[in-house]
Amino acid sequence: MSSNLSSRQGIRSKVAKRTAAYAESSIWNDLVDLKARHPDTIYFGDGSPAPEAMPVERLRQASAHALEEAPDFLGYGETAGFEPLRQYVAETMSSRGIDVGSEAIQITAGSSQGIELISRIMVDPGDVILVESPTFLGAIEIFQTYQARVVGVAVDEEGMDMAALEQALIAEPRTKIIYTIPTFHNPLGVTLPFARRQRMVELAARFDVVIVEDDPYWELQYDGDVVPPIRSLDENVVHLGTFSKSIAPAVRTGWIVTPPSLRRLLLAAREVMDLHNDRITMRTVYYTAQDYLAAHLQTARSIYRARRDTMLNALQRELGDIAGATWSRPQGGFFVWVTLPEAVDVEIYMRA
Repeated sequence: MSSNLSSRQGIRSKVAKRTAAYAESSIWNDLVDLKARHPDTIYFGDGSPAPEAMPVERLRQASAHALEEAPDFLGYGETAGFEPLRQYVAETMSSRGIDVGSEAIQITAGSSQGIELISRIMVDPGDVILVESPTFLGAIEIFQTYQARVVGVAVDEEGMDMAALEQALIAEPRTKIIYTIPTFHNPLGVTLPFARRQRMVELAARFDVVIVEDDPYWELQYDGDVVPPIRSLDENVVHLGTFSKSIAPAVRTGWIVTPPSLRRLLLAAREVMDLHNDRITMRTVYYTAQDYLAAHLQTARSIYRARRDTMLNALQRELGDIAGATWSRPQGGFFVWVTLPEAVDVEIYMRA
């Protein structure tokens, strides 16, 4: 027995090199530990709907409706996703200027799986992915798992700087992807103006790279002008969406608007990964959204608009007199980005 145990001690040394991207301790685990030590603390880091803005009763009814169709759909099937749900998404996208049919929609387990899928088919070790600096931590972790080199591009109060993006594309000839969250950015809260979106499309075409537009917050606009998605400017853009913000994160249902040239590859990658989404959940999401979601979002936006205003007023009250303290003023979404003077040690709160 001891000999057998001894021979197994080297298993850890055999793991794939790409697992170096998995930190022994992550920010997510650190936050869980922090909340456990300070249960009275209000955590503002989640890009997650408020419990009172989740349509629990509608989900319950939709789930029962979905199960009425069992057992007809309890086998394998629908790699691209439940067709009525794909049609629903296609119609929603068309209303935003993304003129596609359901054949261009692939249902995913949240938009994070969309990032995983595009990485799987596009990224070789050593390839470069350009991102806003800072950006969504989950995307960075996925890119690094595929051994990509993630390069941050400078931002300002309007999002990614296009001059800095052009310089990065010149300096990084192995760039495959520009990953961007242009609308109500996570974590900056800013929105990329239309002219910059046009310029990004021009640069992507010039340098022959793919834009991946992560767009989870677009339905949560509280004021200001609506800016068309980047995908509406170019069919080669990979556009990611999700029901995690409009319904609930637990449903793990999102979508990719696929470019024609990548459609079959993305579908094949999905089949290899897990065949298809949970077929009960896809139907539940569809019956939740159908003839309901638009009105529900009006209520949700009212809740979040009031909370955003409360946060901005509190920041002005508490930090307004501190030289060097600034913060974004988002027109939607869940994030406000606060910048403090160098003399302020914010990590002291993580160590508390």
